[in-house]
Amino acid sequence: MTIRVALSIFLFAFTASSAPADPSHKKCEEGEAYVPPTGDDGFVMGKGTNAERRVVLTKGFCVDQKEVTVKSYKACVDVGKCKVPWQGDLFSMYPRKDDYPVNLVTWPMARTYCAFVGKRLPSEAEWEWAATGPEQSKYPWGNGPGPSCDLVDYTKFGAPKNRAGGDVGCHGGGPSVVGAHPKGDRMWSGKAVSDLAGNVWEWVEDSFSPARASTVKLVDPVVRNTSPIHSLRGGAWNRSYAAMEVTYRAAAIYKYAVPGIGVRCVRGEPLAGAPPDHEPHK
Repeated sequence: MTIRVALSIFLFAFTASSAPADPSHKKCEEGEAYVPPTGDDGFVMGKGTNAERRVVLTKGFCVDQKEVTVKSYKACVDVGKCKVPWQGDLFSMYPRKDDYPVNLVTWPMARTYCAFVGKRLPSEAEWEWAATGPEQSKYPWGNGPGPSCDLVDYTKFGAPKNRAGGDVGCHGGGPSVVGAHPKGDRMWSGKAVSDLAGNVWEWVEDSFSPARASTVKLVDPVVRNTSPIHSLRGGAWNRSYAAMEVTYRAAAIYKYAVPGIGVRCVRGEPLAGAPPDHEPHK
């Protein structure tokens, strides 16, 4: 018995001392889930595509469990820190639908809101790690089953091109109440992160760059360039089943605001480099 107890203590001490020192989880607040660093082996970003590359994230971060709601965004508008989203679209959620994701926000508007609440946009690598996890799952909820309205708000074959923001999706036109599809949640640290697939696209910090396969391990990557295009992740209610995969990428010009685009923030260490100044004279 004495030997067994001593061995258990030794194993516990070895495990604790060999774990990466990362106190970020202690900073997470209500409504956030802690996403740990990847570890030295990293994860395969773009898994299953022709652009696989191994990425290491050295720091953990706190990800919003839900997409930013109209109610939360309105608090920023009310104190004069955030711009009012365009309200002229049939599927604009602002200002009437408090529990729905705020939409029709541009990249600068998304960044401004996140800064207002002491957070930032995730890097594209952070977003994909949060969505796929150490299991490297195909969807936020796992490798299967495939998308359905029990799991995600989407349009099986996508909206027709002549009405891309039209009356489609699992609940008719426009996004759902945030967190309305708990079976499709991604679990982190015992907390559910909702709508990482479908509902609305989510801006990320990176300037858009075509993904390329690499044999070089990338550490804490974030793409910075002068292009006005930025990456979007996660799909939207009007996108097809293919866009529900965690590796699916889209992009838009920084001032693009449509019903299918929203925002999710993270709390973490600052990202490397300075963001592009798209409107230096304003």
